[in-house]
Amino acid sequence: MKKVTLLLTAILFVTVAFGQKALRTTAFNNLRKGELDKAMQNIEPTILDASTMSDPKTWFYRGNIYLKIHMSENPAFKALDKNALNKAYESYQQMLKLDEKKEFYTETIQNLFIISEQFYNEGVKNFTLEPPDFASAFAAFETSAKVNESYGNVDTLAMFNAALSAENAKDYTNAKLYYNKVKELNYPQPLIYNSLATIQMEEGDTAAAVAILIEGRKKYPDNFNLLIAETNIYLSSKQNDKAMANLVEAIKTDPENPTIHYAVGVNYALMGDVAQAEKAYLKAVELNADYFEANYNLGALYVNEAAQVIDSANKLPLSAVKEYDALKVQADDILKKSIPFLENASRLDSKDKSTLLSLKEIYTRLQMYEKMKEVNDKLSALE
Repeated sequence: MKKVTLLLTAILFVTVAFGQKALRTTAFNNLRKGELDKAMQNIEPTILDASTMSDPKTWFYRGNIYLKIHMSENPAFKALDKNALNKAYESYQQMLKLDEKKEFYTETIQNLFIISEQFYNEGVKNFTLEPPDFASAFAAFETSAKVNESYGNVDTLAMFNAALSAENAKDYTNAKLYYNKVKELNYPQPLIYNSLATIQMEEGDTAAAVAILIEGRKKYPDNFNLLIAETNIYLSSKQNDKAMANLVEAIKTDPENPTIHYAVGVNYALMGDVAQAEKAYLKAVELNADYFEANYNLGALYVNEAAQVIDSANKLPLSAVKEYDALKVQADDILKKSIPFLENASRLDSKDKSTLLSLKEIYTRLQMYEKMKEVNDKLSALE
């Protein structure tokens, strides 16, 4: 009786094993006929059964089925599994581990290339959404890069876009990881150094930011953006001498750039050199009359200069009437120089309160009451 039982069990085992293989064949035939819903339904049990789960053919068929689902233009098939592309990738990965005879290797590599492209396109789509979904874009670009790595290809473009997406998502850990990867692979993009420096500044490490920009400038000595990025760090950290050295170099590179002349003006103003600051601001305005910051800063420079003259006048003894009057006239003349620039700044940004308040003070001091009333009306409208 026991022998009969054992025999029946053996027959049952063979039948089940044969059944799973037959089911796999059915899934393959479903795929050939375009019956993707049936193909998916029939392939899934085969990855869980001991008789078929270690067979590379099982995973190859499964990868093909899910890739077809993802690529399908039929909405019903497309909706079968929103994660179809990942499942196709996972299936091919498992197949590569099991396929010692490389029976399905060539076709799998071809399909992995398609998968990497699909993930890359998904990254582009998420990056360009309104509003962008940078986190999802990063995940897609990163997966695209990893798919390439799985068959020995290095896709530096996918890695760079993964870094860019992570940076925009403020995922600085992954941004640094992938920027450094492509940097080590000599990816020809100076922006890598700008971005790494920006991240270091966000994390409060000025020294590291300067170091990466110096490294970038050694590799790309003629790159203007790296020069300006380094200069901005020197300006923000009040390393005025280093900033000025860079700005002098920048003007030689691009003498018609108003932004550089404006930066020179800011630096000279910080250093207390009013004459040179005035000269630089005037050049910036000459190159771009609608440059708000240059107009405002030049006007403010004159206002501050006039304030110093008035301060000197107020320190005179009461008996120095003549000297006081002379300084008052001098201060008023300086204030008059500020008016066209501050008025232009107010025209460019009519809601800027600092500009309006400066103009109100000037108009009041110079007894320009009609203009003072206009400014008061504008200030009231902003409240």
